[in-house]
Amino acid sequence: MLPRVVDNSSLLKRLNAAASQWAAGYDGKKIVLMTDHLYTPAGIKNGTGSAKYKGADAYVAELLQSAISKGADIDYDHGTLSLSESGYAEDDGYGYRGWGGGDFTWVEATERYLSLSLSSYGNVCVDEDEEVIPEDFFADLEPDDETFEPTGNEGIHAERQYADTEAIVVWPRSKRWMIVTNNDTSRMCSYLLKACSKGTSDSEPMDECLQKAKSLIPRVIGSSKSDISVLVRSIMTIGDESLAKEFLSSYLNNSERSINAIFDHIQTLLELCGNEAITSLVVDSLNTTRFITDPTGTANFVLKYLDNFGKKVAISQQQRDNMIAAFADSIRPPDKNNSRPLKTSLDNFPLSAILALFVDEKPENGALARCVLEGYVWISCQEVKRYSYSYSSSTKPSDGPVLLTSATRSITQLCNVFGWAEYKDVLVDAAEKLCERGKSDIALALVESLAPKDEDKSDRSEICSKLAVAACDKILASLQATPPTNAIKSNTLGVCKNLIVGIGRFCSSQAPKFVEVAKSFDIDSVLFPLVSDATLRSNADVCVMNSLDLLTRHCAHILNTRLSVELGNITVWSLPNASLSRNSTYSSFLRSPCKQKLDWQVRKSDHAGFMADLSPLIRSGDVKVESYQPRGRGPYHFKITKVKPRRVPTSSLGGLNCSCSSNSRYASYQNQLAQKNCLLTKHKAAASKYQKDLKKMNVIKSLLPSVPAAAAAAAQQKQPAALRLQQFDVLYTTNKLGLKMKFMNNKDIVVKEVIPAAPNSHLIKAGDFMVGLNGKRFEELGVKVAGTKSYEQALDKLREAKRPMSVIFERQITSNNVEGDTTRKRPAATDVTSSAIAVGGKTSAAGADAQNQHPAAKKAKAAEIIDLT
Repeated sequence: MLPRVVDNSSLLKRLNAAASQWAAGYDGKKIVLMTDHLYTPAGIKNGTGSAKYKGADAYVAELLQSAISKGADIDYDHGTLSLSESGYAEDDGYGYRGWGGGDFTWVEATERYLSLSLSSYGNVCVDEDEEVIPEDFFADLEPDDETFEPTGNEGIHAERQYADTEAIVVWPRSKRWMIVTNNDTSRMCSYLLKACSKGTSDSEPMDECLQKAKSLIPRVIGSSKSDISVLVRSIMTIGDESLAKEFLSSYLNNSERSINAIFDHIQTLLELCGNEAITSLVVDSLNTTRFITDPTGTANFVLKYLDNFGKKVAISQQQRDNMIAAFADSIRPPDKNNSRPLKTSLDNFPLSAILALFVDEKPENGALARCVLEGYVWISCQEVKRYSYSYSSSTKPSDGPVLLTSATRSITQLCNVFGWAEYKDVLVDAAEKLCERGKSDIALALVESLAPKDEDKSDRSEICSKLAVAACDKILASLQATPPTNAIKSNTLGVCKNLIVGIGRFCSSQAPKFVEVAKSFDIDSVLFPLVSDATLRSNADVCVMNSLDLLTRHCAHILNTRLSVELGNITVWSLPNASLSRNSTYSSFLRSPCKQKLDWQVRKSDHAGFMADLSPLIRSGDVKVESYQPRGRGPYHFKITKVKPRRVPTSSLGGLNCSCSSNSRYASYQNQLAQKNCLLTKHKAAASKYQKDLKKMNVIKSLLPSVPAAAAAAAQQKQPAALRLQQFDVLYTTNKLGLKMKFMNNKDIVVKEVIPAAPNSHLIKAGDFMVGLNGKRFEELGVKVAGTKSYEQALDKLREAKRPMSVIFERQITSNNVEGDTTRKRPAATDVTSSAIAVGGKTSAAGADAQNQHPAAKKAKAAEIIDLT
């Protein structure tokens, strides 16, 4: 009969003192006291205190419970231990490694597995040598089950499973958290939440909970969202403001964690810490490292914070400004020359909404918005990581700042407030980056969306023009690249269409360069579809139409060269009298228009028969034959060679057939080679291409500008209408212009006559004004045409200009010819100097008369005859 615990007060005192001493020097070890009896899980779960135990086990439980009630630093729980072993065995029977059917004998355990599960807290670690009492408890246990598995040369693998055993597990109550959580972060968070709850058996003093929470903060920062939620609930239950700040600061300063994941908890922590303290922590966490790690998440967090908490909680204007400034500073690239692969793409980056934060008249916002634009352009050009496997990754090229087109409204507002010059450099850089990545259509769309609706001379128009020039330069450079980039190679036609529209809209000075570059492209896939595009022509201005006309003439020249080689008759090898041969072995060869020779291995005894069969064709000189051994030895070959080719008209190709083609997937290499070199196929392909070129030439002819005589006569009889001044560029690639010029009104350089053989004679008319060169008027080139001397300077500019050059002309046209032109009129032309200048053409009659004049008169007259060669 065991003594009652209540009678052992001295025992309880000793136990209390021992527990205190144990806790003070605790080394992490538990007492795993094996029970004398076995218990069912239901009995342990439904029982209370010592009542769920029997005999000596019940006495131990009652003793522990009484000590706990007396304030002893001790705790206990019921535990179940599971033991298993693995090792190797031997075969007692006959045969090799057990395959003979004998019995197995356990030899040795190589691995031993002991686990402990607490009924209230789950699995915890256990040390058999240091914690189990009695120490030799498992020494004499017999296994409950054994399995053996022969493995060939590796012997016989054996496993043992023992029946579960029960224990009362004891530890210091103050160290319960360390024991029952088994160093698992999730279990620690759950334990802390229970410990913070007041009035339960799991409750612990708040100062202890505070220390546990502080130790959990660094572990939870890298843990799951659920652990963070549980820890935040514990922090709110503890109610310590400094603890909340420490947690939030630690989380926000860890750039590897998504800032959006903590957003929902910030409002909870606001109740404890206050708006000003939380907002300051958020502002301090906005840095370049965090932004680069998660650009889209960081931007969305700032927008959501300002939108939600700015309405629900009073954020001062100063705090709002501080947050916006901190974000703008975080997006600024630390070093534009360094690349930083991104973990996520920028497809959903809220650029427009971010830029809208800066649209007010605060002076500092202009520079901050520029920082945001510069940062976006830089980060949008970084490569993006692409994970193919869990253990490896690669990168893919970025698309560049493609989101700028979706933010043009915000960009326009910023430029209107702070000036277009503030953002010129970053916008030009963005356009160049887009073109480098094959996004020329987006670059030109950006220019189009930023350009003013009406023509003006404001900074906006000037900057849009510079944007277009920068984009066009990049596109032209990529078009000339060798080899071309994949983006250009796959869509050259589309790039050219976008480019020529952009040139006509914004930078006509680039037209000559575009024409020269475009001439190098393939006519069939690029140039012809470009110049024959009806939509492009219907919307073309003078600059675009001039460029298309030059390219149309280039196409006409190339097509004319192709078509100059008349197909006429073609050469074939089919024999008209092939029917004289009766042997089917080579009958298809004799009729084949493609094959000239047939050589095959065949028995020597068959050669005489072949000779006899082919004798009529041999006598007529159509074929010659040869019986031979290659290299003078080995099997005999027989060779037939056709001697006389035939010339037949191309129109007869449809009636010719050959045996070169074979649709069999098992065709021999020789047959495949014959198909590739099939003469008839080549002739048919050439004829087909010729017909296609004819059709293209007919289209090109219809596109070349022409003025019918009736229309010209009608135009002369038409009453004069209001005149407008139309400007257009003409490209010259030669030194000679073929124009006779005259100087009028002491300021106008006017075309007096266009020599018939002059280049671009279809574009220029007598009476047109020459006003500039290569996109700039003479005044912009430093020549103010006012007097004969400046007139000569203007002509010198023409002589010195590098070819190709673009000459700017102006023409007076009736008001109903061009819609929307600004009305400008020149004064009536008065021939002041009455001098004619032959620019690059043949010497005029006036020049011939000068040869018979006085030398001084000749010298004066020679100045009027200008040759630009």
